Amino acid sequence: MSINNYDELKGFIDYTNKEEWKNYIEKYVIPIWKNAFILKSFSEKIVKEFNNASLQEIDKEDLPLLIGGIIPSKEVVYKKNSLAKFYDNFFGLKLRDIQSWILGGKTEIPLEVIVEETAFTRFVNKIYSLSNEALSNQTLIEYSIPELNYIELKRNPEKIMELIKDFLQSILNISINYNYYTFFLWSIKQIPYKFMKKAYPRIDKIIEFLENEFGLTEFKWEIPFVRDSELYREYTIWCWPEYQYYKQYKGKSFGGSICMLNEIIWEHLTPLTDLGKILFEYFAPLPDLKNEYISRIKKSTDWIIIFYRRISAGEEYSKVGELTIMDMIDKISSDLFTGLKKITDIGSRDKYTKYISLSSI
Repeated sequence: MSINNYDELKGFIDYTNKEEWKNYIEKYVIPIWKNAFILKSFSEKIVKEFNNASLQEIDKEDLPLLIGGIIPSKEVVYKKNSLAKFYDNFFGLKLRDIQSWILGGKTEIPLEVIVEETAFTRFVNKIYSLSNEALSNQTLIEYSIPELNYIELKRNPEKIMELIKDFLQSILNISINYNYYTFFLWSIKQIPYKFMKKAYPRIDKIIEFLENEFGLTEFKWEIPFVRDSELYREYTIWCWPEYQYYKQYKGKSFGGSICMLNEIIWEHLTPLTDLGKILFEYFAPLPDLKNEYISRIKKSTDWIIIFYRRISAGEEYSKVGELTIMDMIDKISSDLFTGLKKITDIGSRDKYTKYISLSSI
């Protein structure tokens, strides 16, 4: 059975209900922020305690983090479930020269411990930064800094593994693949009002809330219509300030931070990335979220450009006049709605001809 809009989709959210948005923040945004905060803080404590220390200075109880599960041989070989390998892969903690330790430390230079950035810690930091930005740009829910029990996590491998599992689950829970609230925010990150109204017929009931609380704003481009006209209203493109083209109009918002969070998740959580390979070694395979989403969307061209002179438009400079700017905006609206494309360039081809360029994310 076909549907005409998302109000008809069974199980879809009531996007006009402010209480549901509070629940979304409490149930999905705060958990991913808390998990990222604790992991970020834990990795920073690891750096502070261990980086550039000598092996001789390390507490006996912490030695397994550096040498646990290493098999002495000419090459560095790890036993299955080696704690040293886990801490190296996830938190960059290791001996600078493992071979010297394998050989019995027969060197005049003390064995040094180092902590390096990893694909995992980079990812955690990005997730924390964007989730923190989101929470900082809303006033619906108050939240508090979570407590970090550093010693307990450090001395209990099962607890740190469980924390990472919870972190990964919170990522899946908030992704647009599995969360209608996130999908709603994603679908309006650059969207003409006409299409937004078609997809979400009750949008007028909540648009002021989205502006004031989540940061929705008008996308800045040269709209060739009189400001108070119906055409101006219909072809106003709404966006989160992070998705403005011109730098002077860019800003921070709850909605935009959530969308950028999803972009980071899609970028890093694939089987072919360094992070994906590390996670696959320790946890059940994670879905390739971006490709999973794309597979459900009708594919269009990778790159689209609109040339227009007032309301005359075309897909090529030489074809301006074959269509109207309304035709062209209508044509790109579904691509903007699914979020697989975004406006990445605006400019002038000549004195009278403007252009808007879209590319795939």
